[in-house]
Amino acid sequence: MHLARFAHEVYVLNHNDIATDQHNHGVNVWQALNSGHNLALFMLFAVVIGGLFGFAIYLKSRPFFQKLGLQIDKASIFAPDIIRIAFGASLLFSASHAALYGPELPLHSLLGGKFIQALLWVSGTAIIIGLWSRVWAALMAVVWLWALVTKGTYLLTYANYLGEALAIILLPLQRMTVDYLITGKDKAKRLMVNARYSMPAARILFGFSLVYTAVSVKFLDSAISLDVVNHYHLTRFFPFDPLFVVLGAGLIELLVSVLYMAGLLQRFTTVIFLVFMTLSLFFFKESVWPHYLLIALGIGIFLHKPDIWAVDGYLFKPKRQKKLAK
Repeated sequence: MHLARFAHEVYVLNHNDIATDQHNHGVNVWQALNSGHNLALFMLFAVVIGGLFGFAIYLKSRPFFQKLGLQIDKASIFAPDIIRIAFGASLLFSASHAALYGPELPLHSLLGGKFIQALLWVSGTAIIIGLWSRVWAALMAVVWLWALVTKGTYLLTYANYLGEALAIILLPLQRMTVDYLITGKDKAKRLMVNARYSMPAARILFGFSLVYTAVSVKFLDSAISLDVVNHYHLTRFFPFDPLFVVLGAGLIELLVSVLYMAGLLQRFTTVIFLVFMTLSLFFFKESVWPHYLLIALGIGIFLHKPDIWAVDGYLFKPKRQKKLAK
């Protein structure tokens, strides 16, 4: 089965429909703009979204929202634990469903699938309780790379799993872990020397996984997304040309992904992401377990203060410090 541009539409379409759509190269999402009406709508929405973006930047500069942000920053200490526990739970769900990260990747299709399933059980449990987290996270990174070699670039859809594995390797002593309780101070200092790179690794690869999904399905294999729009009659809710709906969805997904990767307006972006993720799960009645890590990453990024590579950490920084000092 060809997976290169399968992405999350696998949860809402059957395999035959996807296979047919993948061979339909006559659909180009940019054709939606051939219509003068659609082009005018595109320009209107671009202005509206640009205005909302500017308004969000303005709100971020205001003392009230900067103080609110500092209050939310206090939850940073819990963010890595939330993401880690969801990561471990996702591994356990993968093992219980005999599928790696999602139902479209059955373990029997991977060389050593039985061994990987056992490893998922053990690693997921150990990562949840935080026992030898660094070791198990490293093994999960190896499993991801092995799946990449076996299944090809489709695994980039699940780059967020690699990101969280790297995040745990970089930040192995999280507050709610057994490792945190049993590790001595000297060893803890050595293990935590690269801790500041943990959240950037998780955030950037999370955003990258969203970019890959958006580009591969919405733009390269547009027929798949067009089939979803038509099959579920989405024009009842978005009364536009179906191909225009696909284009709009793809561009919004790209915008959200790029904002995550840049670390810009992370909390604003997360609210939008989680709202649409929740609506999608309820409307399409998708399998929920492949989305646990996505949801946890969104929540974790929302709670965590801007990391060292996040634009949010530098935006309005001098003004913010001056006002908060009053």
